[in-house]
Amino acid sequence: MSKRLSGVLLATALAAFAALLFVQTFKVRNFPGTRFGAEIWPRAIILCLGLLAVALLIQSLRRRDAEVTGPGLGELLSREGIAFAVFACFFCFLWLVPRFGAYPAGGLFVFAVLSILGPKSPRAIGLHLLISVGMTVVLWALFAHVLKVIAPVGRWWALV
Repeated sequence: MSKRLSGVLLATALAAFAALLFVQTFKVRNFPGTRFGAEIWPRAIILCLGLLAVALLIQSLRRRDAEVTGPGLGELLSREGIAFAVFACFFCFLWLVPRFGAYPAGGLFVFAVLSILGPKSPRAIGLHLLISVGMTVVLWALFAHVLKVIAPVGRWWALV
């Protein structure tokens, strides 16, 4: 499979996935008394992801490289493994939100993505942990106390 074809396939899949997620935001339930609907931030993030997927598609289509680089899917997974790992973290985040709540799951998501994308030394992992905890506390204070956003608490967290 050529680099151009694998890039086009990946970008098309990401754009289709973003479109599917955007359609799903119309099923988000709004809470009475809130200033903005609960779908605003997911739509903004998904739109950004969709635009980046379209940019990747355009970049892949403009690539003139047509040489065969590997056996196919294995080559794609090895070259795009980090992107797949970040998407796997996102799905783990979605699975954890109803169980742990939005803020602890978000902190774990930030830690996992920083650990995947950043350096892997013990000092860097400690810094990733510090950033994750710090950003989770800041976001909790901002959203829960300043903006008065109602976030999912989670079943397991409610047991504590």
